[in-house]
Amino acid sequence: MNHALTLHKGCAVCASEQQNPYSLGVEYQLSEENLIFAQFTPQVRHMGYQGLLHGGIASALLDGAMTHCLLLQNIPALTARLDVRYHEPIAIGEQVMIFARCDTQKRGIYQLSAELCVQGKVHVRASGKFIVPKPQN
Repeated sequence: MNHALTLHKGCAVCASEQQNPYSLGVEYQLSEENLIFAQFTPQVRHMGYQGLLHGGIASALLDGAMTHCLLLQNIPALTARLDVRYHEPIAIGEQVMIFARCDTQKRGIYQLSAELCVQGKVHVRASGKFIVPKPQN
C-alpha cells in the first residue's frame, strides 16, 4: 500500500468494515487507462427522499473517486472545491457505476471530474479542484 492510501484508511466512503464499520465500503480501482472506477448499490440506509439515494452520499461517492485518482498515484491531495450537478435521481437498489479521471495538473493543483452512471446513463456529475497541503511542522 502506498503512503497516501495509508493516510486514508479510515475513510467514510472507502474504508473496509474492519477499518471503519460505518464506511460505505466502496472499492475504487484503477483501469489501464488511468481512470478510476467502482460499483455501488445504494441500500435503504443511504436514502434521502423516499426511495432515492441521498444527494450527500452521491457527492461523497464522487469526491472519493476523484480523491482515489490521486491517492493511487501516491498524491495525498485534499478537496479544495467540489461542484456537483444532479441530472437524475438514483433509486435505492440500482447498481451505480462510478468513474473519475484527472483532467489537468499545474503547480500542485489538480482538476478532476467524476460521474455516477446507472445503466450507462450519467445521473450525477462532478468536477473538483484538489491541492496538496503544505507539510506541517
